[in-house]
Amino acid sequence: MKKVLLLSKTVFVLLALFFLQSYLNYTSNKEILPATAARDNSEQRQVQVVQTQIGSDFARLQDEASLTAFSGLWPAFRGPQRDNIVTDSVPLQKTWGADGPKVLWRTGLGEGYAGAIIVNARAYVLDYLEAENADALRCFALLSGEELWRRYYHNPIRRNHGKSRTVPACANNVVVSFGPAAHVMAVEATSGELLWTRDLIRDYGAEVPQWYAGQCPLIDGDRVILGIGGTEVLLTALDLRSGETLWELPNQHAIKMSHSSVLLAEFHGVKQYIYAGIGGISACDDSGQLLWQNQDWKPPVWAPTPVQLDQQRLFLTAGYGAGSAILHLNYREGKFSTVLGESWKPNRGPASEQQTPLLLDGTLITIQPKDAGARRCELVASAISALPDIAAGSGRDHRFGLGPYLYADGALWIMDDDGVLHVYSFADWSFTELARCKVLPGVDSWGPIALANGIMLLRDSTSMVCLDLRKEP
Repeated sequence: MKKVLLLSKTVFVLLALFFLQSYLNYTSNKEILPATAARDNSEQRQVQVVQTQIGSDFARLQDEASLTAFSGLWPAFRGPQRDNIVTDSVPLQKTWGADGPKVLWRTGLGEGYAGAIIVNARAYVLDYLEAENADALRCFALLSGEELWRRYYHNPIRRNHGKSRTVPACANNVVVSFGPAAHVMAVEATSGELLWTRDLIRDYGAEVPQWYAGQCPLIDGDRVILGIGGTEVLLTALDLRSGETLWELPNQHAIKMSHSSVLLAEFHGVKQYIYAGIGGISACDDSGQLLWQNQDWKPPVWAPTPVQLDQQRLFLTAGYGAGSAILHLNYREGKFSTVLGESWKPNRGPASEQQTPLLLDGTLITIQPKDAGARRCELVASAISALPDIAAGSGRDHRFGLGPYLYADGALWIMDDDGVLHVYSFADWSFTELARCKVLPGVDSWGPIALANGIMLLRDSTSMVCLDLRKEP
């Protein structure tokens, strides 16, 4: 009997070891799948952050003497005017052969959705180095793909729909990045020399939004504008080169940081910085004085930047069932007032979950959220004079997930979730597909597109590709 019991225990132990090893093998080799709230279990997570020495480490990887001259510019989130409209005159190749568009180079990235910028023949992206558990601002030679340098710092965070998700900004030879844990860093654009840093959690009592920070810094002249959502400060302006605080807008209504980026706009001749935070939308002038605030539309998750429709209206949109709304701005005797106008759910009119809609000659173009009913993930267009009516759509056989898009050389360039680049014309309230090609191998191709003088940078969750779209003479 004792021998039987001993044999049974031995078999049990061996089976337990076998299943443990099988589990470890499975999890260590598990494929990266499309990120969803259910898969990441992110709804139940709180973002955990640790204090770190921002920008503490630097590596020079390649001599810059080999850089090829290039004059194109895409210096910030959504381009030079932050509107996702390319205005340079370089003709683009809108149809391709069986091999697709010309690929200049590819590189691997840490899992995330951070987009790149293009300045002075260089590409910059705020990546996450998995092996080092570090945020890293990486600088590449644009035309060759050689990594020139990286400025990085320890930031151990868990996967939560990836890790990186912001686009840096560059002006006057300074690059500013905004990390997933709300670490802001400014460096010399050519050398990578550290200029200044801000920890928005430590310095302002801000809270990192669910799924990490998604705000892209705004550079306006010689200043950086940041949405803080801290215990006392809502918005702040910092000197671009020194990081010195120029002004702070008090956070009177305890508005929290969202994933939305600050909008620079002008209404009735008054320049203003507009921030859509969790709990309300606010605007201040260029001296930091409050102009107006509205708390009548408060989605729990807010990623797209508001879109200025005209001198009286802002288009507000967010995902997770929020839909869209129109905010009316009135100006009388030197003072602004706001009124929330019509609002609608995503199955009734144009809306967006992640990307900021594009305004093109009085037409609002967007990709509908996943919960938009029959038009889910469809490319749609609406006349801003007839909102919320949708006047055109790409159709049920042409859906794009949460991918980014921009307008260049008379066409819409769209990435879908699966790494396929699509080219569409839009005329007479009709979308026509001109070309499509799978240019990235992975999933969740959500990072904003960069395009300058025919060179396009795209990414999926773990890689980036550089395409040469310049049309041959």
